[in-house]
Amino acid sequence: MISYKYKLYRTDKTKHLDKMLREAAFVWNHALALQKRYYRLYHKYIGRNRMQAHFAKRISRNLLHSQSVQEILERLDDAYKRFFKHLAARPPKFRRAKDFSSIVFKQGGYSLNGNVLTINRISKRYKFSLSRHYDGKVKTLTVKRSPLGEYFIIMVLNKAPASLGKTHNGASVGIDFGLKTYMTMSDGTTVKNPQFLKTELPRVQRASRKLSKTASDSHHRQDRRKELDRILERIVNQRNEFQWQLAHHLCRQYDRIFIEDLQLTGMSALWGRKMSDLAHGAFVTKLEYVASKYGVTVHKIDRFYPSSKTCTCGYVNKQLQLKDRLWTCPECGAVHSRDLLAAQNILRQGIAELESTSKTPSARRAHVRLHPRISRIHA
Repeated sequence: MISYKYKLYRTDKTKHLDKMLREAAFVWNHALALQKRYYRLYHKYIGRNRMQAHFAKRISRNLLHSQSVQEILERLDDAYKRFFKHLAARPPKFRRAKDFSSIVFKQGGYSLNGNVLTINRISKRYKFSLSRHYDGKVKTLTVKRSPLGEYFIIMVLNKAPASLGKTHNGASVGIDFGLKTYMTMSDGTTVKNPQFLKTELPRVQRASRKLSKTASDSHHRQDRRKELDRILERIVNQRNEFQWQLAHHLCRQYDRIFIEDLQLTGMSALWGRKMSDLAHGAFVTKLEYVASKYGVTVHKIDRFYPSSKTCTCGYVNKQLQLKDRLWTCPECGAVHSRDLLAAQNILRQGIAELESTSKTPSARRAHVRLHPRISRIHA
């Protein structure tokens, strides 16, 4: 599967898309009200198939295709399942029409002709910016509205992503994510923390104060809200561009990339806004996707492995604290940089884990060739 995203041209006909999103919000809220009422009366949950059959028989919406209604009910069912499995803090809630932002088409309800999208239910044609050519069978098509009121379409095609070439076959690297620096690699290279949110924070706070001073439901408030959303969108775009470029750069240089399995929930509880600004989890997702196109292996080691506390001689410094950026091993006297040592240990541990799973002579020869020479900083 591969997805493409295009921007729809803004015309007077986009008001019909707003109406469709209001219909979608009604479906969500009506199904949620049925669930709450049924549980209050019978202490049971309505299954997805039963809910879809009820809507197909009793509830008809003029602007939505039947499969789009089914997809909204699937979303609600998935939200409840996440809550039942304790993956979400609360059950799904009612949503305002202006907060409902997407409609999904599956096999029917639309047609495509070049850069023209036709929605059959409302008999409207929309042109979009064909920034790159698409080919293959369209599995799903999503119409999405941004906070600024702009519309995009996202196509998921039944097509494998085009493979890309890398320049260094066999090269391996260990990566340690940090707070001072964005990442430290086992070869000593560091990537600075761009801190996009911190840079734009004064503008965000200024726009937020202006928004809070306006009257609710006024046109002036909507302008202030868009001003704030425009700043936040620019921050997100800058961060995404930085992460995509970094992921491509790593996959062009290395054949195997070893990282830690991050505990993002605990880290976010400790550092909050800074972790949101770093967005390590989003970068790992992008890195894994880009690696699949380059044929690069991304391996995660155990999150409980003491990478920054383990000396090259085997000693584990259990008293090491986060504020300690340098520490001296009492066994061998070596002085270690915390982040560099962690990246080198991640590389060694990752290679060992891959070897234990493969057990092939070629993997053992690669281990001898790629084993890093641990640098030491002597006092």
